[in-house]
Amino acid sequence: MSWKNYFYFQKGDKTAIILLLILIVISGTAYILTRPKVDTEKQAVNPEFRKKFEDFQTNLATDSTHDDKSLANTEYPQYQRTNRYPYQQKLKQGETLELNSADTSALKMIPKIGSGFASRIVKYRESLGGYLHLEQLKEVWGMDDYLYNDIVPYITLSPKANKLKINSISFQELLKHPYINYKQAQVIIDIRERKDNISSINRLALLDEFSEKDIKRLTPYLSFD
Repeated sequence: MSWKNYFYFQKGDKTAIILLLILIVISGTAYILTRPKVDTEKQAVNPEFRKKFEDFQTNLATDSTHDDKSLANTEYPQYQRTNRYPYQQKLKQGETLELNSADTSALKMIPKIGSGFASRIVKYRESLGGYLHLEQLKEVWGMDDYLYNDIVPYITLSPKANKLKINSISFQELLKHPYINYKQAQVIIDIRERKDNISSINRLALLDEFSEKDIKRLTPYLSFD
């Protein structure tokens, strides 16, 4: 069968095909012409709504300008720019302060000492009952040799020791001293309860709970009255 046979139409078929094509063209043209137009650049907006929106924008801009001026007004000093970290005066080379009498404000005048270290130095002094030598600063939490060597030139010391009355002090008060641990406080109370008062540091030196180092550093802080 020749390929031409596939494209052979009778006269009536040709007429039907032509009419179909004409209908398709007419339908397409009608759709394009009658399709509703959409303005993509500007949609129709209710005039009353548009006016309210424009008024809102105007009021917003006015309020913003007013607020900016108010913040700068000298009648409201709380809005003025302030230095979050005020300048801390520091000791100059050759100037010193006394360790056992200085409060946190004074200690912060030492170069490289801030609020944290100043507070810890004072708290440790209160726990000890006073500093007896400058090297005790190394026992303050966070103090290393480098910082210690930097601050020592600005410090003097008048040794002071508030003594613990070992024969009357409570167990809880004993534990507050940094040189007395739980077992040591417990044995002191046990001796007092079993054998009455402790007469001297030598009595504690006989106990396994106290090392030679413990006895040496505790002696200035104990009273046996």
